[in-house]
Amino acid sequence: NKSITTATDKFLTCTVSGLSQNTPVTWIDPENNEIPDSDTNDYVIDQGTYVFGSKASTLTIKTDKINSLSSGDTFKCKLRSAQFSSYSPNVVKEMILTLLTLDVETTNKEVEVGTDETISCVITGITKQLDSVVWRKDGTDVTSLSGSNYVVSAGTYGSNSQTTTLTVNAAANTPDSTYTCAITSDEWLQTNK
Repeated sequence: NKSITTATDKFLTCTVSGLSQNTPVTWIDPENNEIPDSDTNDYVIDQGTYVFGSKASTLTIKTDKINSLSSGDTFKCKLRSAQFSSYSPNVVKEMILTLLTLDVETTNKEVEVGTDETISCVITGITKQLDSVVWRKDGTDVTSLSGSNYVVSAGTYGSNSQTTTLTVNAAANTPDSTYTCAITSDEWLQTNK
């Protein structure tokens, strides 16, 4: 199973070992059709290199094609022994796609002036650590002011999400202030979302 975002080309890799010789891999689309090498509008197939009885073939799914897919769609890679093709079974590996949606969730919160407070922002629909996180107070970047009044934690990626926090020292916690988080994610082609 593979979770993917829909903003850029994605790669599925089929690794097979125990081969006695180089054997071509056939990729099968969700409609159970073989993907031809000539279909370069939607896909790119790299057969990979045969090394010591193993090979890894890669299917690149182009962004426009990804946007026509649904969660739960299954791609397959298939091969049959080139040496014993008449009586060897097909080896088939399935990869079920989960399409992710980027979401930045903040919580509106009222706090008492002059108290320490931690604010969080939860980002979901990602497959890796965010490229950057910026926290702003009333539109002014406070990320670079981290230290005595502000402590920023970009958070750690896990399970297709990341939670970033901003801790505001009591001295910097002033009336009617609005804090926002902005993220940059190259996998989603997003800057300051």
